[in-house]
Amino acid sequence: MKNNILGGLVIFMVVVTCLLMLDDISSKSLEQTTYETIKTEKVETNSDLAILESEE
Repeated sequence: MKNNILGGLVIFMVVVTCLLMLDDISSKSLEQTTYETIKTEKVETNSDLAILESEE
């Protein structure tokens, strides 16, 4: 009995997924989302690392 319920649930989820994919593919009325370009700028930062010099 559990195998039938599990198999039915898997088939149901596959069918729902396929229907959602077909709906997304077939809908042409939706506008495509556009993303603005991201501007990056190079910032020169000084290193806060200490330089240790050892004398031998």
